[in-house]
Amino acid sequence: MKKTAILLIIMLLSASGEASGQIPVSLKGTNRTTGEVITINSVIRPLGRLAVQTAPDSVTGIIETILYPELRKYDIVPTDIESLWQVKMLGSQIYDGLLKSGYSYDLRYAMEEMMREFISRADQNNSFYIDSYLEARLYGLLRMVYPVRNSDKRPGILSLRILSDIVPDAWVGPDGTMVITTGMITAVNSEAELMALMAQEVAHFALDHHLSNYNNLLLTGKEPALGNLIRYTTKQELVADLCAVSVLKFYRIDPAILASMLRKVLAAGELMGNYYLGSTNGFFPDAATRAASYPDTVVWFSGEYEKMIAPVISYNAFSAYNQSQYLLCRRLLERNIASGAVSPDDLVLLSQAMMKLSGSDQEDENALAVVRSVTGTMEEPSPGAYKQEALLLLRLGRRAEAGKALDRCDEALDREAQKYRAMTGDWSQMLSYLASEKEWVDRTRKR
Repeated sequence: MKKTAILLIIMLLSASGEASGQIPVSLKGTNRTTGEVITINSVIRPLGRLAVQTAPDSVTGIIETILYPELRKYDIVPTDIESLWQVKMLGSQIYDGLLKSGYSYDLRYAMEEMMREFISRADQNNSFYIDSYLEARLYGLLRMVYPVRNSDKRPGILSLRILSDIVPDAWVGPDGTMVITTGMITAVNSEAELMALMAQEVAHFALDHHLSNYNNLLLTGKEPALGNLIRYTTKQELVADLCAVSVLKFYRIDPAILASMLRKVLAAGELMGNYYLGSTNGFFPDAATRAASYPDTVVWFSGEYEKMIAPVISYNAFSAYNQSQYLLCRRLLERNIASGAVSPDDLVLLSQAMMKLSGSDQEDENALAVVRSVTGTMEEPSPGAYKQEALLLLRLGRRAEAGKALDRCDEALDREAQKYRAMTGDWSQMLSYLASEKEWVDRTRKR
């Protein structure tokens, strides 16, 4: 823009006397024609039109005001993650809306109250998965994706909680809390895929999709609820996808990783029989169509990631087994075997899942081989390992061998009971459980 035109705009603005707020930013742009470099330090809305103001000229002290359409003449290249999001919010008219209509603090407070209630209930129900090391790694990714808080005047501090749930899901609440399920963590095979997920979910927070959904619900006469605020339209998801791609490109990560993440979520859903997950109204709306926009030719897999989440895999496998998701349980535990992070308890549980899925003597033999890799190698296997061995042997009609396994189970139960009796504290419930298991052994011997 020519200097005379800029000065004319400044004079017109001064003459109008219109008071308008401003949003601080830190952006640099280069004029494609003249090569002039400008530093943008605020977004304003004079005379009802969006504009930016530059830092004072080092020689003249003049502050340039550039109307938003004129910014198309400049290349604005983000220098850090904060400036990247500032460019996104400037281009998506978020700043224009804030300066035009205000910050809607009352509505934002109401939304934050919903989130506080959710967090409180989840805490009371022990629904959060606690793993300090894993959280530290996830926070590292989150800080790469977005600043701690908005650089404008909107409230919210970006934080993170892990929810115990085998269903893959992730979302950012109106207060900036990212909730990611254990199922989501095990649905993917790399931190890079989690980073793509985080960037996509954070975009909803950055672009005020919660507030937009809240206002739409009010217009339709519906009572806003947290579940409605965090479920987005396909259009909102596509916009968030583009933001995620920009974040990935900023770190020189192939955007196809976003497609990889979405496809793995769909695969996890199919494994569970949850075909709703990627439907239009599911947790990941139209995931298959969105993934198809980014051809994925790379296999994203990290052995380090698999070892890091091994405890989460074990936890999810146990939860999956208790929810009769035996195929999911088996697939998860096979990942721990592949990463070399499998535990004896994992192997016993794997044998149990294999037995539930078995439809032949050969499959029972395979399950028996797995549990015997514990009972045949450990000095003092758990009572549960011997119990599982006995059940498989009985199922195969090998009663003499089953009797020996029951004897060893009985001895292991005695060892466990002796250990708990020697420990301080009230272990009455555990001792009662061990006594019931001994009764089961006695009953099974007589059958």
